[in-house]
Amino acid sequence: MHAMPAPARAYVAFVALAAFALIVPLAWATVDVVTLVALAAISIVAESVALRVAKHIVASIGFPIALAGVLLLPPSGAALIVLLTAFSVQPAGRSWIKAVFNGTMLSCSAAAAGYVYLLAGGSHQLQVADFPAVLLPALLAAVVYCVVNGLLLAGIIRLTEGVSLVTVWRTTFAKSIAAYLGYGLFGLMMAALWHTPGGWVSALLILLPLHVSRWVFAQYARQQEAYDATVRALVQAVETKDYYTRGHSERVARAAEMMARVLGLREERVDSLKYAGILHDVGKLGVPTRVLQKAEALTESEFASIQLHPVRGLEMVRGIRFLREAYDGILHHHERMDGRGYPAGLRGHDIPEFARIIAVADAFDSMTSTRSYRHARSVEEALGELGRCAGVQFDPVMVEALETAVGRQGWVRAEPQPAPDPSVAGWPRYDHDDPTTQIPVVRVGAESDETDGHARHASRLAARPRDLR
Repeated sequence: MHAMPAPARAYVAFVALAAFALIVPLAWATVDVVTLVALAAISIVAESVALRVAKHIVASIGFPIALAGVLLLPPSGAALIVLLTAFSVQPAGRSWIKAVFNGTMLSCSAAAAGYVYLLAGGSHQLQVADFPAVLLPALLAAVVYCVVNGLLLAGIIRLTEGVSLVTVWRTTFAKSIAAYLGYGLFGLMMAALWHTPGGWVSALLILLPLHVSRWVFAQYARQQEAYDATVRALVQAVETKDYYTRGHSERVARAAEMMARVLGLREERVDSLKYAGILHDVGKLGVPTRVLQKAEALTESEFASIQLHPVRGLEMVRGIRFLREAYDGILHHHERMDGRGYPAGLRGHDIPEFARIIAVADAFDSMTSTRSYRHARSVEEALGELGRCAGVQFDPVMVEALETAVGRQGWVRAEPQPAPDPSVAGWPRYDHDDPTTQIPVVRVGAESDETDGHARHASRLAARPRDLR
């Protein structure tokens, strides 16, 4: 409760009071008690066996049952059913304030849908003979339920995370409302069968196809979870090479996602961008550990080996088809707006959008993290340095997006690391993520052929990234 901003706490209190006010009329309303109790029991049981398909995802069939309540009961009755269900079935570890908000948010949504259903001419004594006239009121009720639910949820996200209502709606609810309306048809069929000779038993049969579809979704979600586990295993292998970069890939992915929200990227592209952020340095598996941890100046061959890591990273992941657009971010995140980056020397907007986002996120986390040769910079210093390099090294639009995102949500920096080694602190060591560091490279004649070979290999592969999709 104390971690939530004061405006958000006031918002939760307002929604809770609104839900209470919408349920109170049930005390004097005419209601079919048997239907109320039966639907509440069905809803609680259905949510109790809701299938957890991933760590943070639960497949639920609550919406069709809630919509059936809207069509069969007064608005206050429908609101009570979803409130009781939300309070009866709570995931382990959920805070009480989240429970209150989720329950009362759904309660307000159901009540609003119930009032719209009645205003549109709907009847609570629904019969099969009422079709097709009832389709319009039922559709309006389903739309209102989804819209009110989406707006209330977008409001709390806006107050707690700083994401605009438009962005939340466009990236989350706009693409899911059609699926919810499709589920609503099952609720309409439940309500239509409720007063037939088969009664609630016939209505329950409608839930069977929903359970099948939920199982199919569970298989898809578990496949995605397996993808995530594969990606994180690769990242852990990279980060074991350097203690000081632990968590770097996850933080880059988080910063990239924050920027994507500001930029208004579609949700499927945000998911792909997060993969690119997590895997952007996977090519370091092909760089010798002694080179990554070297405190003094690099030889030309060592420098070329590090420059090759985006290409090596692409070679490692190009067979993983679900990464899609992430390939571009992995390969080109060290390009520069002035064309002096690597591996392809792309310039300006020839650099893929994902790569321009990750370049900024990568530099920002590097500057705000401790390294073996320097202390971490403050968030303000890092943002100032990104601004100084905007237009030369970084895309100004992406720098501005990061500044906006950090201003709204703040930034949790890397865990404190051991102090830099006094013997190398201050050395102008090459840090390919930090725009403020110098790049000391010493030429060793015997290495020139090897260095040229690295460069040719990088140029050859980087010149045809699209062929790897």
